[in-house]
Amino acid sequence: MLRNFLIAKLLLISLPLIALSYHFYFILSKPEPYRTLSEKQHVLTVKVPGKRGTIYDRFGRPLAFTGEGLTLQVIDTLSFKDSVLLSRLGININRFKVGERITGLSPFLWDKIKVNGVFKTLQFNKRYLPCGEPCARLIGKTDGIYGFSGVEYAFDSILAPKTTEIKFLRYADGRIFLAPRSIFNLREERADGRDIVLSIDGVLQRRVYGILKNWVSSLNAKGALAIVGKVNTGEILAMTSLGSMYSDRILLYEPGSTFKIVVYTEALERGLNLEERCGGNKGYIVIDGITIKDVIPLGDKDSWFWAVVKSSNACAAKLALMMDSISKNGLYRRALLYGFGEGADIGLYEDIPKLEKPSKWRRIKLANVAIGQGILVNPIQVLRAYIAIANDGKYVYPTLLKGDTPRTNPSRVIARKETFKVLKELLTAVVDSGTGRMAKIEGIKVAGKTGTAQKIDPKTGRYSEDKTLASFIGFFPVENPKYIIYVLVDEPENFRTGGLAAAPIFREIALEVLNLYGWDSSSTKP
Repeated sequence: MLRNFLIAKLLLISLPLIALSYHFYFILSKPEPYRTLSEKQHVLTVKVPGKRGTIYDRFGRPLAFTGEGLTLQVIDTLSFKDSVLLSRLGININRFKVGERITGLSPFLWDKIKVNGVFKTLQFNKRYLPCGEPCARLIGKTDGIYGFSGVEYAFDSILAPKTTEIKFLRYADGRIFLAPRSIFNLREERADGRDIVLSIDGVLQRRVYGILKNWVSSLNAKGALAIVGKVNTGEILAMTSLGSMYSDRILLYEPGSTFKIVVYTEALERGLNLEERCGGNKGYIVIDGITIKDVIPLGDKDSWFWAVVKSSNACAAKLALMMDSISKNGLYRRALLYGFGEGADIGLYEDIPKLEKPSKWRRIKLANVAIGQGILVNPIQVLRAYIAIANDGKYVYPTLLKGDTPRTNPSRVIARKETFKVLKELLTAVVDSGTGRMAKIEGIKVAGKTGTAQKIDPKTGRYSEDKTLASFIGFFPVENPKYIIYVLVDEPENFRTGGLAAAPIFREIALEVLNLYGWDSSSTKP
């Protein structure tokens, strides 16, 4: 009896020891699950990024840079009281799960955030934009580390830094200490992002924005956009917008009469005599039962020359039908050569407007496209086409990066040099004695084209009589073009045409460009 009792007692003592021994053996032989569990309970991992690259303007002034910012890492579920405290500071903690980070907060919040469940660190992840609102949409947004829109997104592969991990030991009483890197075999991998230099001039960007703001107010317009570029390199010196056109992606719209260069290029290539009558003296043409009208009939100035200068819709529509009878799909092919149907290719978000196949074009569709209706473009496509005219056919791609060597396409032949010479003469006449007279600059020859695109009325699904997108694009000086400026005004109420709403804005911006640079935007720092 005593012997059995001793054996039982021995078993009761030894069984836990055996189990414990087996447990230790298992931990030592297969430690990873236990190590992971232990680290989750006692080790806090913080990802620390390098510093995101700085975005400079063409003269070395920062347009966006990274400074010190507060980062919160959620390490535990927060109480209702602490959540309310953070919400009063503008931090919606409920959107973040345990383990996630909130980056780019103001470092001045450090002393105000005294809550359990979040771990505070100061890191270089707060993005600052010295240029402010005029540059905000173009530069875009980040979380302090990675870019989400605008230039920040377009060149994120260059600007974005690499990150490393820092381990902190968390004791049972809540105290947190930095762990030596050797304990976790961590290597220093953090690297800062690289800087980029844009073609943008921050000073000009702000001044153009100010000009647009004043004109939008005086015209009672919904919004406006302006782009200033260098003709020989394609560098964009300013690109800003406001109101309905304030966007971090490239807009699509119907261009109106600025698109007429396509049909006239096709016609000039096929021997159009500008002195011949176009038959548009009445100011309208009926195609498939639909009437296309001019704002003002040509009257006794009924020639192809004056049809361009006075921006006759009836003559352009008639010309498109004439050209199509000579060579099928000529307008479509010429539009493709100018780059319509291609992407803007400057890195920003865009929906590429594809040209509809001409096999689906009826006669009225062909006529509408000739006057810039029923076709979608973006401002970079229009800019690119007029840069080609200014450069006598040399195809230069617009860019947001500073550089002396333009990106060109020598194999792309849009038309003969003689054709571009005539186009420049026509566009000069538009400003001297046509619809673009408000763009005139004393002592300087300007070439340009007005555009007045009727907008679709969402209620009727038809073109509105009073809602327009007014535009003007021009370059100067004509003898040796240096600068090109494109202005769009959305739904101006006081003056609805491109000649009255957009051309004066072009002129004011052009004078500002000349005031800042004279003729050389590469060596003069305002």
